[in-house]
Amino acid sequence: MMTRQKTNFVYIENPQEARVNRRSVTVYALFLGILAWSIALKGIAQEPYVRFIDVDGKIIAEVPAQLKDEKVYLSVDAVKQVFDPAMTDQYNYPRKRLTLRTKNKQIRLQMGKPTVTIDPGGKIVTLSTPPMIIAQQPMVPVSFFTQLLPIFNDVEVIYNPSLRRVQMRPKGALIPTEIAGSQNWAIIIDPGHGGADDRGCEGNTGLLEKDVVLALAKQIQQISKQKEIQVYLTRRRDSKKTHFERIQVANRNQGKLFLSLHCNASFSPHEKGVKIYLNNPKGEFRFPRTVGQVPAGQRLKILAQANFLKQSRDFAFALQAELNFLTEIPVTITEMPLVTLSEIYMPAVVLELGYLSNVEDLEKLSNPEYIASVAQAATRAIQRYVSSVNQSAPAEVSEQ
Repeated sequence: MMTRQKTNFVYIENPQEARVNRRSVTVYALFLGILAWSIALKGIAQEPYVRFIDVDGKIIAEVPAQLKDEKVYLSVDAVKQVFDPAMTDQYNYPRKRLTLRTKNKQIRLQMGKPTVTIDPGGKIVTLSTPPMIIAQQPMVPVSFFTQLLPIFNDVEVIYNPSLRRVQMRPKGALIPTEIAGSQNWAIIIDPGHGGADDRGCEGNTGLLEKDVVLALAKQIQQISKQKEIQVYLTRRRDSKKTHFERIQVANRNQGKLFLSLHCNASFSPHEKGVKIYLNNPKGEFRFPRTVGQVPAGQRLKILAQANFLKQSRDFAFALQAELNFLTEIPVTITEMPLVTLSEIYMPAVVLELGYLSNVEDLEKLSNPEYIASVAQAATRAIQRYVSSVNQSAPAEVSEQ
């Protein structure tokens, strides 16, 4: 009786404490559940892979990867899948040596060391990242593919670390050769806007369209010079240039391709992505409705530029393929009447690099490394276009 009363007394004495304890247990259990759920989601979301694609962006192989010290590693099976399905491998665990046999060659690697030996011949390649043992398995870095694939196959290889994409393209396919009976190629890059009165779009960080496009144009010019392609800029500094002055640069230098660079902006912060525009009078109408019809003289100029529509499309497709390598959202091509390209009597394209009104695009366009990768992609597109014209030139001459 006394014990029961004491027990009841103890139980009734701290009812609030008991409720708090039960609530704490519930909250703690809920916390553990959320923590386990978030860890599971994190593991799923971060499961890495590397995608190998061809020059047109088509997937050749998609292989699982391992992350170690922010480096990406692939298994021996991935090497077989990409290099040669008939490849054989032998791993010496005590000495941590991996030997791969393919196409009458032996590739010998030492785990933890960057040196790779290729026999016969004793050719030595030093990888930028050494192979490693991960989960008790020999793994090779992405640099193994970028540095060795060109040796074993007639390809050039580039790697996009942010999207983990490796692109393989025929070696030498982008080397332009002189077209018979023509002058040297002259590419015109037009950084839009410029000057104090024409800043273009502006991001919420203060980044200006006129600065982004000028920085990109200069890098394209610098890279193209290394490729022996002559590039002229319609403006080289933060200065205002009229449409007529930009045309003069193109005509004075006998340009054969015109690339106008811009950034986008939208009232919607969700609008984002790279876009390519072509001047096609039969395409989607772009002029504001309040403007009314396009003046007859202006309409004739647009029609005249449309004579180069096929060549403009060819370059746009090359540019699209190169830029798709850098972006998760596919690059779109739109054809419409564009006064911006009126009186530009050569193949011409407008490239909108992204939306400064979008957080993700703004972050990319603020990153010098991303701008450098876009410059590389644009230069490759120019090379691809020039090469395609060069290859078709003899056939056109023979038909005459």
